[in-house]
Amino acid sequence: VSRAAFERESEYRSSSHTVCVNAALCLCVIGENQERTTKFKKWFWSVLRKMTPRQQHDLLYFWTSSPLLPATEQGFTPHPSVVIRPPDEARLPTANTCISRLYVPFYSSKRLLRARLLTAIKTKVFGFV
Repeated sequence: VSRAAFERESEYRSSSHTVCVNAALCLCVIGENQERTTKFKKWFWSVLRKMTPRQQHDLLYFWTSSPLLPATEQGFTPHPSVVIRPPDEARLPTANTCISRLYVPFYSSKRLLRARLLTAIKTKVFGFV
């Protein structure tokens, strides 16, 4: 995942809970609490922008089982999505790669979100839910 893609925050279009980086990468953030969802989206993109290219690559692989962004305009099928789980400081994010879905508990801070994401992608073990 290109660092430049995440640094072009002004190009992100958000509609409801859908955020697009470009035509190939849109994601849907699914959460029941609007305030939490808004905070999560800000934290999530902030964490991704500050990741190294290698960490971004590892996250993409953990989330979708794809080592690269799609080369076509059609992008991922289905589109990557994030489900915000209830708060649980001890639980790591998990992924269902068949449907490109990342499950992330709502953490109490952006720092903890970053730490838990990095721990999850380092394990390279998919947690199917």
